[in-house]
Amino acid sequence: MNWKLTATAIGLSLLTVTGVARAEGELNIYNWGNYTSPDLIKKFEETYKVKVTVTDFDSNDTALAKIRQGGAGFDIVVPSASVVPIWISEGLLLETDPN
Repeated sequence: MNWKLTATAIGLSLLTVTGVARAEGELNIYNWGNYTSPDLIKKFEETYKVKVTVTDFDSNDTALAKIRQGGAGFDIVVPSASVVPIWISEGLLLETDPN
């Protein structure tokens, strides 16, 4: 499994503790730049009747710094798998229930 797929899988199961958006009908994603397919987002929005906003970052350090400062209301964050233990140890993530 490549690192981007791993990061996506982990990111989809993690929520940030700081600034959780919780706006009904909206989903705010913080992901690697030029990584999220606009066609996939459009299909997701149409299927689930939700507005998706994607904010890009260029490095794990950039993402971590923004979330440490209180984030910006992100529902899903997609860091690299290698840095997830840091996010966990700092209490920056919420556990999700996929059921």
